[in-house]
Amino acid sequence: MKRLAAGIPKLLSSLEQILPRSAGEWALRLGPEAGFATIGAFMAPEGASLGERLGLAAEDMLIGTGSSFLGSGLGRLGGKALYGKQAEKLGQELYQQKLSQAMTAGDILAAPLPMFAPRPIASGIYERAMEQQSQQEQQAMLQQEQERILQEALLGSVLTGSGSLLAPGSASLYG
Repeated sequence: MKRLAAGIPKLLSSLEQILPRSAGEWALRLGPEAGFATIGAFMAPEGASLGERLGLAAEDMLIGTGSSFLGSGLGRLGGKALYGKQAEKLGQELYQQKLSQAMTAGDILAAPLPMFAPRPIASGIYERAMEQQSQQEQQAMLQQEQERILQEALLGSVLTGSGSLLAPGSASLYG
């Protein structure tokens, strides 16, 4: 426990290094994630409530932002591993630029991670939509089957009734 507590300041310092510093950086980092989350909420299945749509957007935003920050953090670690020994030779400004580029590369490389993330809110929304669609399809098929049976019964009674009129030795309309 004491060891964990000792690592918290280092973790906060590392987190501080990967967080955007200006409003423009925040917009560039979170803008696409917010856009994708909004599109996902609008594309939710018909019948999804406002709360479900907001939950879906929040889930997408959290997963996308998390993968972005994870990629940036791993990119920064990779940059330190690549350029750390050259920091003095490069100078502080160039070293920070190299770390920034490594963070961007890490962010880009982490872009596919959200495809593999569990999405309990999205799964629930789409499963309910499939169940409702399945129930509606079952009801429609049942109604079609009932109509078909009724039509067959009507056709059968017409054919059977007409057939009895045409059968030899049976009553006829003509005689």
